[in-house]
Amino acid sequence: MDRLFHPEKAVVVGVSPSPENLGKHIVWNLIQFGFQGEVFCYGRRPGCIYGRRIYTNLRELPSDIDVAVILLPASRVLEAMETLSAKGTKRFIIETGGFSESGEEGKRIEESLKRLSLERGLKIVGPNCIGITDLTSGFVTSFMPLDPQKMRAGAVAVVAQSGGVGLSYVNLLTQEGLGISKFVSMGNKLILKEGDFLDYLEKDPHTRMVLLYLEGVSNGRAFYNTLKRMKKPVVVHKANVTEASARIAQFHTSAMTTREEILTGAIAQGGKIRVSNTHQALTAIKALHLPPLKGRRLAIVSRSGGEAVLAADAAGVLGFQLPPYPRPFLDFVRGLFRAGVIRPTNPLDLGDLFDMVKYTEIVEEIVREETFHGVVFLLQLFHREWELVDYIIKRVGEISRAYQKPIVLSLGGDLQRTTEAKALGIYPLFDSPYEALEAMRFLLSADKGDYRVPPLTSMPGSRGMPEVQR
Repeated sequence: MDRLFHPEKAVVVGVSPSPENLGKHIVWNLIQFGFQGEVFCYGRRPGCIYGRRIYTNLRELPSDIDVAVILLPASRVLEAMETLSAKGTKRFIIETGGFSESGEEGKRIEESLKRLSLERGLKIVGPNCIGITDLTSGFVTSFMPLDPQKMRAGAVAVVAQSGGVGLSYVNLLTQEGLGISKFVSMGNKLILKEGDFLDYLEKDPHTRMVLLYLEGVSNGRAFYNTLKRMKKPVVVHKANVTEASARIAQFHTSAMTTREEILTGAIAQGGKIRVSNTHQALTAIKALHLPPLKGRRLAIVSRSGGEAVLAADAAGVLGFQLPPYPRPFLDFVRGLFRAGVIRPTNPLDLGDLFDMVKYTEIVEEIVREETFHGVVFLLQLFHREWELVDYIIKRVGEISRAYQKPIVLSLGGDLQRTTEAKALGIYPLFDSPYEALEAMRFLLSADKGDYRVPPLTSMPGSRGMPEVQR
């Protein structure tokens, strides 16, 4: 599997200089993302593309090509695979559509591909996909041109049955300042399925967690066993749960419906998180960048009394406890308030205090208390206070990692500046009191293993956050 993500030689099958040709975009992506391996091109007409010769005979290609990326009409894919596999190629990314998702003829062709793969021991990504994006090796096979300046390297691997949904997640993770390690578009999952990629990512040093988008599960028992083996966190966004979506999914990636109650139970028993929408998925992924939550006792600290009330409601709905603050902490806080009009209860309203440095000192005092398993910090900034946002975010991250307790920081007051703060990639930021408490709920249900959480900026391959791809 490693050669699938880090090949030394690859061929793109289906290339021409024509403006409408999609295959040439794959070659362009490989160049732009700095892929260091050799890239060969095959097409029906001779010529050159980006300084590379276009071969017109597959038999003229070298015999030691690691991966073939195929974007030919479905009717021509089998012949190309037969020729290349006879020359020693064992790994194929079939980006062509028109297989089992399109009718009986496509299903017949797909079955022929499967027979050939089983006979010759071939690995196939797809068909009907956009393949692999590996920001470590630069092996990026999308047939849509992508911009490396609009992607951020991080520790989240995205594995998706839909290429479009997967790319949306890649963009959203970049926007949140988190980034990705790898992105796999699985398509119809003819040979390689979600379990194969999860097993590989478990060993990948650049991946710390996986976001998995599925429209159908091929083998429920095998999927459950894979989840049980995984020590890394996995967030599963399973779609295709209604009759209407089932019809669409069948013609999209040939996905079949799954008994949802069984799947939900299997994911929970496997110690992983299931979500039902994109918002929940991002909330869970952001939460998993925080230390583990070891109990239900929370402290809520808020600059807004109204947000404190909303957070207390969410805590009650989601099953958390808000115990009173210990007396030593109360004595500490009373010494900070100027007018003494705010009662230091849990939630703690900071409305009478305007010292940003003191805010972080209060949070650290709470984290030190054994009473609390985690802190929800709701902070709105105004005007020149935004000049201290870097300090606040960094300090909260330092405190959280030092005590290995989660501090969920919800930041607001200016949408544009909040977006810019997320883009710094210093610490996960949340958008509302409910999202902050929902993050705690995901942390409580997650099987994260035994590890200390590093800063985001120390993750393998991380780099500054550029503009988000649209």
